[in-house]
Amino acid sequence: MPQSRVLAVGLVLLCIVSASYGGLPAASTASAASTPTPQTATTVDSCTKITKPGTYVLTRDVHNGKTAISTGCIEIRANDVVLDGEGHTLDGYGVSDTSGVHVDGASNVTVRNLRTQDWNRGMYVEDASDVRMRDLVAVNNAIGIGVTGSDTRLVNNTVRGDLRGVTLDDSWDDRLLDNRIHHNRAIDIYAPVVLVHGFGYQLNVGPPLDPDKDGRYEDLTGNGKTGVSDAVAFPIIAAAETSGLAHVPARQRSALDFDGDGNFDQADVLAYAGLTPSG
Repeated sequence: MPQSRVLAVGLVLLCIVSASYGGLPAASTASAASTPTPQTATTVDSCTKITKPGTYVLTRDVHNGKTAISTGCIEIRANDVVLDGEGHTLDGYGVSDTSGVHVDGASNVTVRNLRTQDWNRGMYVEDASDVRMRDLVAVNNAIGIGVTGSDTRLVNNTVRGDLRGVTLDDSWDDRLLDNRIHHNRAIDIYAPVVLVHGFGYQLNVGPPLDPDKDGRYEDLTGNGKTGVSDAVAFPIIAAAETSGLAHVPARQRSALDFDGDGNFDQADVLAYAGLTPSG
């Protein structure tokens, strides 16, 4: 067959194949151009306010961080934020109502790999939702980690040497996982005992205190002394737990086990009454 006819037949076959498969493949340069590039993290090297979504990385320690009252050295007010401390420290002056990190009214926020010290609150979460705080160290603050009106998960944090370790304003059994909260000067976990929770209503007692640091809540009402009010509160808490109205977290249950049998029940009410001085 002459060469010209071979070439013509080849062109015809190429057209048929091309039509069957939707045309010739696009150039490889177009495919490469459509590949998304990874988002670049924003670096932080001083106290700042975060008002846009994104990933932020602390690049150095911040010593004697200065911030206004009722704010944080790093103030997070945007949704969808990741703050990675990369092991660095936010160091403050211990001024009242200041925080190392303050998550204020934001949602979907992660704070990780960070140390805070010498603040009124090392970490403070306020009126926020879906907040994760993990791999943090809070030392020598008035409050290590404080949570108010927020849905917050605390995972694998170390909180020690603070006046109060962790303060929570709600039931917390499912929100603290694998944390080391110990050797805080006043109390490790400062949280109310929830008597009734449901139908949009919650009734609390406390937060209870352990004034003699023996692992038991002698001061159930948290008023700084033990007496009649605590003796009245104890059977109410036990009855609410027994009836299913209350869910007392495991760590609080152990602090209410006054007869030492491993359970929290009405027998502990009698044991508590025998240990409590008359008011």
